Amino acid sequence: MPIPVPMKKLSFLLLLLSVLLTGCEDNLDKVNSPALQASRNGEFFGAVTTSVTENPDGTITIGGENPLERLQIKLTSANPGFYELGQGQPNEAVYTFNDEQQFSTNTGDSAGSVILEAGSPVGTITGSFSFVSYTPGATDTLTMRKGVIYRIPFGAEVGSGTVNDLKAQINGTPLNPSTVTATAASGTVIVQATNGNNSLLLSFPEAVAVGSYTFDANGMYRGSYSSGGTNADAISGTLEISMVNSTEGQYTGLFSFETGPPGNIAVTEGSFTITL
Repeated sequence: MPIPVPMKKLSFLLLLLSVLLTGCEDNLDKVNSPALQASRNGEFFGAVTTSVTENPDGTITIGGENPLERLQIKLTSANPGFYELGQGQPNEAVYTFNDEQQFSTNTGDSAGSVILEAGSPVGTITGSFSFVSYTPGATDTLTMRKGVIYRIPFGAEVGSGTVNDLKAQINGTPLNPSTVTATAASGTVIVQATNGNNSLLLSFPEAVAVGSYTFDANGMYRGSYSSGGTNADAISGTLEISMVNSTEGQYTGLFSFETGPPGNIAVTEGSFTITL
């Protein structure tokens, strides 16, 4: 059974971590994409990796972590709106420090809320949150204020294992792939999503960094769509890499592109999470 972290030690480690993460509350005004951050007991909390997971029961889990901290917010749906937090509520926020000390909004006199906004790009979640949470037995409390959820993409749960998932619209119709595969060869990641005779392919460097890139049929960032054996390469479009976990071989991103002849196909609302 994990040994609880003494409060003086916890406070010191959180202060040190806040400094390492360039931490003061003013940083909440400087939001990167994607982002999960807040003022934690008056100090800066910021996740290094983030994701939104669709759970089998229809709920979602918004997650983020850094070397010492993990925040998970479970909500009844991904629909825009107001979600109440507190003991007895179906929604819950759980903050874990160093895999030892855990604070939950389903404990003690917890209270709070999450607001999911409309208009976030397809395949992402944007909103805000604040809450008061407690350890088991309500012996200690932790407060999150000015919480920011910004364009966090759907994908594999933070810290999870192998997951390959891809979504996209082909000329306004969902691709709904039956299989998604991801491989790496000669320093290039190749993602292929297939539905019957239809196939979508993405490729980008294995050493890619988080950022925005332009598709080029003859370059390092390529997209294509094949239907009935007829292939068309992307001639314009963008690929946004939002998460890279080199240790796990995991990548998350958004994409859209248009192909040339034949078909002049528009691929929109694309999102993926893959593990090599």
